[in-house]
Amino acid sequence: MELMPKPKLLFITSFPPRECGIATFCQDLLSALDEQFHQSFSFEICALEDDKATAREYPDRVRHILNTHCIESYNELAEKINKDDRFSAVCIQHEFGLFGGTHGQDLLTLLYTLKKPVAIIFHTVLPEPDNKLKMVVETIADLVDSIIVMTNTSADQLTTYYTVDREKVNIIPHGTHPVPWDNQAFLKRKYGLEGKTVLSTFGLISANKSIETALQALPEVVKKYPETVYLVLGKTHPKVIENEGERYRNYLEALVTSLKIQAHVVFVNE
Repeated sequence: MELMPKPKLLFITSFPPRECGIATFCQDLLSALDEQFHQSFSFEICALEDDKATAREYPDRVRHILNTHCIESYNELAEKINKDDRFSAVCIQHEFGLFGGTHGQDLLTLLYTLKKPVAIIFHTVLPEPDNKLKMVVETIADLVDSIIVMTNTSADQLTTYYTVDREKVNIIPHGTHPVPWDNQAFLKRKYGLEGKTVLSTFGLISANKSIETALQALPEVVKKYPETVYLVLGKTHPKVIENEGERYRNYLEALVTSLKIQAHVVFVNE
């Protein structure tokens, strides 16, 4: 007896080896979905690229490439998905900088043409949008079947600052890899942090992390807790390097000096 082919879910996302937090997020998400639902679905990736990207060697499950700076590429991908009966749904990882046009508006070209159910994961929801941003987000919300955010705050902002149907919005917390905490004392000794209260931020560095906010608050913190050390872990995002070099990191380091908190901040540029 011939088995029916499994329905396919297509993820439109940045994907490793591209260095991008969303790429890593989607890789982890697919690993979890594979483990739980591999008997019911198959999963494919459409990797996001642009004209400036160097050729990357993707794993086999990356079957499609979307050139985010070419409008025709959006139309071609939509038609390809529409013609493949095995595609049962599409999931889009969304960050404004991932797609072409003002506020990533080129994504609308794909959404207007797609005829399959679409879920979108908003990794960023910006409060107090200007009229253009508001239009882009509200149009995306109208064109998709389901919206996923990771915090209650993001869900509230979608309905406070945008005209978005709350019934469409689902909250699924980001999650993280399980980490054993019983080795904390050993790790503090290893990295010379014994007796310290450690704060940290980690991941690829870019201005939208607002690390300067934590730095500006730190002088008041160390007055009360002088043993505090703030670790800024991660190299600068490759797209930031491409567009402006290390301007943001240099700004942060200069801010540390001006606030006289050099003894309480450690940058790990990797």
